[in-house]
Amino acid sequence: MSRPLCSRSPSLPSPADDFPTKVVCSMDGLFPASEARVHLALGDHRLNTTVTYNEDSLSATAWVEGTAENKGDHLLVCAIMLGNQSQESWRNLIVYSFPAPNLTLSEQEVSEGTQVEVACEASVGLRVRLSNFSHHFIDGRHFSCSAALEVAGQVLYKNQTKELRVLYGPRLDESDCLGNWTWPEETNQNLSCQARGNPLPWLTCLRETDRAPLPIGDLRPVKKQYEGTYLCKAESPRGTVTRKVFLTVLSESGKNVLIIVLLTAGAILGAVVLAIYLYNRQRKIKIYKLLKAQEAAAMKLKTQATPP
Repeated sequence: MSRPLCSRSPSLPSPADDFPTKVVCSMDGLFPASEARVHLALGDHRLNTTVTYNEDSLSATAWVEGTAENKGDHLLVCAIMLGNQSQESWRNLIVYSFPAPNLTLSEQEVSEGTQVEVACEASVGLRVRLSNFSHHFIDGRHFSCSAALEVAGQVLYKNQTKELRVLYGPRLDESDCLGNWTWPEETNQNLSCQARGNPLPWLTCLRETDRAPLPIGDLRPVKKQYEGTYLCKAESPRGTVTRKVFLTVLSESGKNVLIIVLLTAGAILGAVVLAIYLYNRQRKIKIYKLLKAQEAAAMKLKTQATPP
């Protein structure tokens, strides 16, 4: 008769394992297998076992509960008897109770500026830690409650995460929708204009003269007909905000005028710089001549004061 083997590892269950946990003891090479008896026990406590028989093998299954009474290091024993022969296999099994932590928020959805109470709790003997993380706090924040349990030198973790939704009215700032665009005609551009808010606002931008919509997105190419002053409105159940934006499209003649203006400005600036340079140069020359004249006068006075 072969030696029975327990399928549980003698080492600590991995963090993915939890209690109640399944224990299996199996053996082959039995004949007749149906006459074999199984004794599966955790310490002095015999486990309630379900046995499955095949032609020359059997498999015994039991569940170990992670209760307060079972906590600790126990010897898991599997014995199989057939006729007057028996074989045993044993391994150490550490039983622990590790319930998940409890994370509570006084409210799940609040208006901006509302105070919210957050609690992170766990069973006695567990270490707990509350942390929060969010890419955009104004839209919401995730809170994480973590519990840690040390078992046989290894630290196991369990977490619970909840989201706090923050509601606020529409926002349409300069960073969201630039107030002034000036582009040459027939060029490829991108017009970005969007509103922020929670819930997300509905945005409409209409030209003041004829209520034509603002061409948001890729403009390939920019047309003169897009030019105008637009009124953008962001609306949600939490309010409404408006903003004027200006779109200027430079035609070929407009571009020429702009070039002339830039060249004229450059010429004026160059003339001013040259005038300042010449003025400073003449001033330095005058100062130099004055210093030389003063030195010559001083030498003449010194010579006259010396007796023959």
